[in-house]
Amino acid sequence: MKQLIKRWKKRPKTRQGWIDLYVSYLKRIPERQYFPIFILLSLYFVIPYSEFVVTALIPLYFIFEKQVRWVCNKIPMPDYLRIGGSVIFFLVMIDDYLFYFALISIIVWSAKQVNKNKQEEGELTKPPF
Repeated sequence: MKQLIKRWKKRPKTRQGWIDLYVSYLKRIPERQYFPIFILLSLYFVIPYSEFVVTALIPLYFIFEKQVRWVCNKIPMPDYLRIGGSVIFFLVMIDDYLFYFALISIIVWSAKQVNKNKQEEGELTKPPF
């Protein structure tokens, strides 16, 4: 309990502090995981009892990521179909356009914040976007 109280006292006090904390958590996620995370989150909107099914499958995907990627790469499919099918799947899963716009806006803003933060730290060699 004392540790929780210590952490609570160290919490960010300003909006910029919260944004910096959010960006620091985003920096920990490898870029190759961005798309699978958003696909798995979009499954919550279509699968019945998704809070149980998807919540159980998300850790399994990340535990067996190499095997899943290997199986997906063995399927003979052109890249334009694979990418296009993923985009269509993503759009069908999120059919509420306002939510879709908000989600894409958050993704773009978050990516810019992470790149801006990396650039300030000197970690980024190429310009963002």
